[in-house]
Amino acid sequence: MNVNHLDTDAPGITLLAFENDWCAQCYTERPVIQKIEDEYRGQLTVQSVNVATDATLADKYRVQTAPSMVLIKDGEVVERIPHFIDHNQLESFIRYYL
Repeated sequence: MNVNHLDTDAPGITLLAFENDWCAQCYTERPVIQKIEDEYRGQLTVQSVNVATDATLADKYRVQTAPSMVLIKDGEVVERIPHFIDHNQLESFIRYYL
């Protein structure tokens, strides 16, 4: 999905995972994000956002570091996670808002 066409105002939950190509922790985070996407398919929209190529979206959500995540519910930011977290921690955030 092209993030330029991502509707973050849509109903439901969206997880934006902000990353950079040169970021080692971002590579570590990718399998966690993929597992969450697989486990919550149909309940959650997951989108990876490269902060270098999608700076406008990073600015919109005030993302200053990678990796960072923004959890959006029904168009409203409900959580900002400005660092890498493990699967269990991320799953706890998601389950709370489902």
